[in-house]
Amino acid sequence: MLIEGAMILTWLSAGAAVGSLLTYRLVSGTMNQEREEQLRNSIVENEALSRTNSIYRERIEELENTLFSNDKYLEMANEIERLSADNFKLRARLRDLACLVEAEKKKTTWERVERLEKSILDMRRRLEQEQYRPEFVSPVNYLPARAEIAITAEEFAPTEKPGPEKPKKWASILRARKL
Repeated sequence: MLIEGAMILTWLSAGAAVGSLLTYRLVSGTMNQEREEQLRNSIVENEALSRTNSIYRERIEELENTLFSNDKYLEMANEIERLSADNFKLRARLRDLACLVEAEKKKTTWERVERLEKSILDMRRRLEQEQYRPEFVSPVNYLPARAEIAITAEEFAPTEKPGPEKPKKWASILRARKL
């Protein structure tokens, strides 16, 4: 029995080994077949993608050639560059004009201040001349009573007044009543 048991075990082991070899071959064959099929599918897909890619590249190249050879595109690109340069020039001019306006405001303010200072000095000088002007007593001759008498007063030291004013030659005419 021992021999029979060993034989059975040997046959079972051999059968298991053959079975596992067959199963391994079957599984690996199936897996290899699936891999080969996936590889073939990938190769076909890769070829299709490369053809599509080459078609797209050709189309992109055609469009680029059309775009860069298009006169309208070149004209528009030149127009954009020109407008950009003009915009830069206009901004520079605007900045310059703003500076000029500020300078002109300061200048006119300064001129206005100078004019006011000058008028203040003129008024002070006139006021001082009026204050220090000596009062002269001039003899008045009485004339016989008549309807109107004109009295004149002469200034012994005439003062010159600046400006366009003309000095008055005659004093006021006084009305006298008959005595």
